[in-house]
Amino acid sequence: MTKRRIPTTNWRDALFNALSATKGGFDGFCAWAGDIRNRRIAPSTLYGRLDGSRPGERTPIEDAELITEYVKADVHAHSMACDWIRALATRHGLMVLEVGELPATGCKKADVDLLMKKCAELFSKGGAVSGAITSSAEDGEITPREADEILPKIDDAVQLLLRARAIVARAAEGVE
Repeated sequence: MTKRRIPTTNWRDALFNALSATKGGFDGFCAWAGDIRNRRIAPSTLYGRLDGSRPGERTPIEDAELITEYVKADVHAHSMACDWIRALATRHGLMVLEVGELPATGCKKADVDLLMKKCAELFSKGGAVSGAITSSAEDGEITPREADEILPKIDDAVQLLLRARAIVARAAEGVE
């Protein structure tokens, strides 16, 4: 296992990279975990588990969750907090997209109004995806650079749909 600072499909590498990117690093995390969550682990032990130099030792899922919580709280590494989950999902042929917090609403009507806005936004994002694919595929192939432009547009549209899904489920709660 390597100590890469780039996106990875190895979940331990992703945890290593995220924790390394925090202001406190391994030492800061271990001190925080001991003080806040009563989880005692030596920085050298955790380092060895994540960098591969202790292959016989396991990394408990609870430690990965604690690392995620710690990284999410760090302004410098926040965006890397869930990379390990994405890496693990990728390894098993799955994909993870962040939906984020839903906007607060005071009533079911507000959720329905929000859904109507999401529908209009979906047409816009869907059009951007269609346009990018159509113009890229005119020559019969999609280059890596074109894919780099298309994939984020697709992810934005899928994320919008997932947020709309969560709003529909919330709006339907308690309705008979």
